[in-house]
Amino acid sequence: MKHPFRVWMTGSVAVVMAAFGMGRGAMANERQSLSQSSRFRVLETVQRIEACAQRHGLSVFARLGNQPKPYEAPDDATLIVFESAAGGTPVLMEGPGSHPEVPLAICVRSSPEGDTEVLFTGSDWDDLPPGVARDLTELPMLVADALSEPATA
Repeated sequence: MKHPFRVWMTGSVAVVMAAFGMGRGAMANERQSLSQSSRFRVLETVQRIEACAQRHGLSVFARLGNQPKPYEAPDDATLIVFESAAGGTPVLMEGPGSHPEVPLAICVRSSPEGDTEVLFTGSDWDDLPPGVARDLTELPMLVADALSEPATA
């Protein structure tokens, strides 16, 4: 388990974007450690996850689509940041020199093979407020529930 050096709850999109570095790296974040495949396209996967969030006590804080520059190919990725039931979204730092992490975020993107994948961090943080710890535990279950429901017509 990782012990956070600093934890804060924010309602500021600017703080969340700063934590992600505001670049294309936010969409394919190397800090994302867990993944799950989806049989649905990126847009339907995003819609399913957002619809399922409320049943797990979370709401969507922000949805960020990747807008490539004119000379870049689109990569079909969407970042969803969830708001905790405790209010705001948590931002964590592992140490004084570490990058901030936004653990209540997932990235839905097309894989190089053309499949859809959902990437998110694990809930391996210790010493968090109880509501935030519960929300982090719910995130993998939320994704699994959203992707297990029958396809819509």
